[in-house]
Amino acid sequence: METYINIAIPIILALLAGIGWLYKHEKEKRLLVERQLSEKKYQVYTKFINLFFELYENQKFKKEMSEQKMVKSMIEIKKDLMIYGSDKVIKKFFEWEEFSGNDKISLRPITDVIIEMRRDMGSPKTKITTTSFLRSLVKDKNEYENLRKTGVV
Repeated sequence: METYINIAIPIILALLAGIGWLYKHEKEKRLLVERQLSEKKYQVYTKFINLFFELYENQKFKKEMSEQKMVKSMIEIKKDLMIYGSDKVIKKFFEWEEFSGNDKISLRPITDVIIEMRRDMGSPKTKITTTSFLRSLVKDKNEYENLRKTGVV
């Protein structure tokens, strides 16, 4: 009986060491994949936010962006977003797309997308609200109140 125990202990230890190594190896692989996906996600979120601010700047300075350029950018963003975006971000993006297909003008749906992107990129408990984000875009309090009354913000 003692002989069996003396044989079993090294075998059990070797199995446990192998399982530990395998677990560590798989965990490292998973973390590497998550980092790569996070980087891709960051890139697509940044493209979306940059496009938003480019459109916002163009509107402020009465400049035009060609519809072709905007559509091309949005298709590229949407393609990458479908691969790398979180479910919540994609859902908000779809809501914004559906809303933007209407004739209504409002910044609220697009800022909801941006706030959700912030949450997904490491600020899940963000205190930044859609309202505070919109308020930061319109510096003049009276202009903000007029836009809010008309539903633009």
